Amino acid sequence: MDKSQNKTNIVLLTDCLGDITGGAEKQIFEVAYRLPKDLYEVHIASMEAQGETSKAMVESIGCRLQIFRVKRIYGLSGLIQGLRFLFFLRKHSIHTVMTYHFGSDIWGTFWAHLAGVPLILSNRRDMGFWRQKRHVQAYRKINGWVNSIIVVASCIKDMVLDTEGVKPEKVKVIINGVELPQNDVDPLKKRAELGLNPLDMVIMHVANLRPVKGHKYLIEAFAGVEKRFAGIRLVLIGKDELNGELQSLAKSLNVQDKVLFLGQRLDVDELLAVSDICVLPSLSEGLSNAILEYMSHGKPVIATRVGGNPEIIQHGYNGLLVDKANAQQLAAALLELIESEHQRTTLGTNGLNMIQYHFSIQAMMNNYQKVLS
Repeated sequence: MDKSQNKTNIVLLTDCLGDITGGAEKQIFEVAYRLPKDLYEVHIASMEAQGETSKAMVESIGCRLQIFRVKRIYGLSGLIQGLRFLFFLRKHSIHTVMTYHFGSDIWGTFWAHLAGVPLILSNRRDMGFWRQKRHVQAYRKINGWVNSIIVVASCIKDMVLDTEGVKPEKVKVIINGVELPQNDVDPLKKRAELGLNPLDMVIMHVANLRPVKGHKYLIEAFAGVEKRFAGIRLVLIGKDELNGELQSLAKSLNVQDKVLFLGQRLDVDELLAVSDICVLPSLSEGLSNAILEYMSHGKPVIATRVGGNPEIIQHGYNGLLVDKANAQQLAAALLELIESEHQRTTLGTNGLNMIQYHFSIQAMMNNYQKVLS
C-alpha cells in the first residue's frame, strides 16, 4: 500500500498488448479502466512491446504503461527484465500483481513472490488447448505463491482442479461482463459502406483468423447453404493469421464473392448492428467475449458446444449449440435461423435479457473488487 497516496498499487501483467478489441487484452483494459482511481493506482505491464496499444491509450484511462521485454522467461532476458521488474515492484510498493497468459503467470508470479508482493492473482482464461506437460508442471510449481486463481467459467475451474492440484477454495470464478451498445448506428448506411444490399441476410463471425476459431467449418457450412438463398453474405472480422488460407478455401468452394474478409476493425459494435445471425464456431473456448457482445446487440447466436459456451447459451432459448468441427451441423443451424425470422427475434431477445441480468460489467467489477480487497 502506498501510504502517501492511500491507494493500493496494482499491476496487471500480460504477455502482450497487441490487440485490445477482444480476448484477455480487452478484459485487462475493462478492469484497469473501471477500478476506482481514488482507491487504486493501476499499472498495465507487458512482457513485449505494446504493439498497437500506445502509452497514450493506456494513460487515457487513468493508468500507467510499463514494458518489460522478455524474449524467453527462462533465458537471459527473463533474468535481466525480472530484476527490473523486481526493482519496479519494490520501488512503487506494489501491493497486488494480477497476471494473464502463461508467460506472465509463471515469470510474473516468480518475481512478485521474490519481491514480497502481498497479493498475487493468476488468471486462466481458456481450456488450455495449447498446454503441454511442461506448462502444467510450471503452474504446479508457482501455484503455492498465488493467493487466488481467477477463471472465467466453471468448466475452466474444473480443468484447473483436475490438472494443477490446487484446493477448490483457491479458484475464483469471475464471469466476463459487457456493456450494452451505446452507439446509434444506421444499419442501412453501414451496409452501404460495406457494399451489402439492404435485404441481404448477413452472417457474421468476429475473431482473429486462427485455426482454433473454426472459420474453416463456417465457410464450408456457408458454401452448403448459400446455394439455396440468393441474398446471404458471410462477414468475417479479425486479423488474418493464416496468410490467405481461408480466402483460398472460399475461392475453392466458389463463394469468394459472397464472403467478406474485413480484417481487424475498430468499429466492431457498428458492424454487429448490421448482422442478422452471429456465429462462433470455435474448437476451444474459455468464456467467449464474442458471444456476450453478440447477445448485447440482441443477435441470435450459433456456437460450438465447447468450453464455457454452454454456460452462456441455453440451446433453443437464447442460441443454438452445435458440435465442434462439424460443418453439417453448422449448416443445419444456419438454415434453421435463415428460414425463421420469428426464431431469430426470439433468440436475440432472450440473449439480450440474459446479458442485462447476468453478464453486466458492474457485476464483473464487483466480483473483482472482492478478490482484490
